[in-house]
Amino acid sequence: MTALQTEDIKKQWRTAGITLMAAVGVVLVAFSGTTIQLVTTWWDKPEYNHCLLILPILAYLIYERREVFQRIAPEPGWLGLLPLLGGGVIWLLGDLADANVVREFGLIVLIQGCILTILGKRVVHAFIFPFFYMIFLIPFGDFLVPMLQDFTTWFVVGMLHLLNIPVFVEGVYLSIPAGDFHVAEACAGLRFLVATVALGTLMANVAYKTIGRQIIVVTLSFVVPVIANGFRASGIILIAHWSDMKYATGADHITFGWIFFAIVLLIFISISMTFTNRGLNDGYIDFSKEYWLKNKPVAAKYFGLFFFATVVVAGAAPIYASIIEQRYQTFEEYSLKKDGGFSGVDISGKTDWEPYYDGASQIVRKQNLLGPSETVDIFIAYYKYQSKDTEMIRYGNGVVPSEVWGRISSRVLSPDDTGLDGPINEVLIQSGADRRLVWYWYWVDGQKVASNYKAKLLDAKAKFLGGRLDSAVIALSVAYGDNDIDRKRKDLSKFAAGLPHFETMVTVSE
Repeated sequence: MTALQTEDIKKQWRTAGITLMAAVGVVLVAFSGTTIQLVTTWWDKPEYNHCLLILPILAYLIYERREVFQRIAPEPGWLGLLPLLGGGVIWLLGDLADANVVREFGLIVLIQGCILTILGKRVVHAFIFPFFYMIFLIPFGDFLVPMLQDFTTWFVVGMLHLLNIPVFVEGVYLSIPAGDFHVAEACAGLRFLVATVALGTLMANVAYKTIGRQIIVVTLSFVVPVIANGFRASGIILIAHWSDMKYATGADHITFGWIFFAIVLLIFISISMTFTNRGLNDGYIDFSKEYWLKNKPVAAKYFGLFFFATVVVAGAAPIYASIIEQRYQTFEEYSLKKDGGFSGVDISGKTDWEPYYDGASQIVRKQNLLGPSETVDIFIAYYKYQSKDTEMIRYGNGVVPSEVWGRISSRVLSPDDTGLDGPINEVLIQSGADRRLVWYWYWVDGQKVASNYKAKLLDAKAKFLGGRLDSAVIALSVAYGDNDIDRKRKDLSKFAAGLPHFETMVTVSE
């Protein structure tokens, strides 16, 4: 490579760098709401504080590959418009479904599309690991919490049985002779899991050259924190048991948990580093191959052309979203009939079981007779349309008031289980000595669904293709005891079967 060629590459990089910063800047501004939400999540949610370290890690990974800037000239290409278009569609679907994590995923893909469009496929190939490591900027993993809670509970119960300590378990609630315990969401270990996976993936790249060892390390980064959290929870309960509840309760168990996790993390790193095979001077790219030598000169005006194309393609999603929002006015005239078409006693604010759905257009709370001496509580939250500020399925909304009630167990019931015309969700909840059986489902785009994800997708589809924008959540609840839950399910099934179709509960003002 001659000095002139090296100087040409540097000049091309200067033009490409300015163009890329401008393109990314336009995307961040155009999607400023998502950008702010992303950074706020990093800062405010402890589970995702580690995301704040991903940007400096990316800078380090690029620095490690800095030889690329001297050997490979950036060449803009149309291939990058595909992830730009895909990222825009993903963001739009997330925006229509009011799913923050989908919006944030779309934003990251859009940025990756900017990089591929402006710098070209060879540069992205050279920076392939940091390019895809950007995925850890997305705060995802909340969907794992119930599974992690259940695994932790199962692990703790197994440990207690091994030590011959009697335990009574109901869902995620445990009772031993020393006292009662609840495997809460914060005890599920999500925070440690997502951080360890990010660390393990980083280690797999910087410390290992062979794919087999990389897979082993990434797999360990998933397995170790989950099992470690089981030992942590078991240790907390055992300390509380052996100290007659004097230790490992309240703030003590948080301190113990972090000390334990720090030790486990050191052990994980120590074990992983015993079979590294990347030397300090080993590079990431073999620049002797002909593929890396095919540098072509690119005029500055072509970078301008691709910048314009990037802005046009990326800007299509928020423009289309604003067009769709104009349809919201059509559904302003929609509303539930008086009392939702239900008879019975209004119990708004009069019971401990009070589901929370922020942003609902109307809420109906009724209590009807289920039998000669039993009652069923009815809850309906109706949304004329869902927007960024009025999401039906969002963090904080739900049929289990977290400040009063705790989840014992949850599952999806099929029509074979209930005799109804579709799947529904069942949740068993507890508050002190009180226990309730809750059935709930969603009504979205004229369909009855149980899945949060399907409800989100149906809402996005309705907005995208012109379906119904109004939606609702319907919940039924009865108190139950130790021996009558099966009978309560049968009674609830009969009551639910007699409910009118939700469409008949909605009226439109003329």
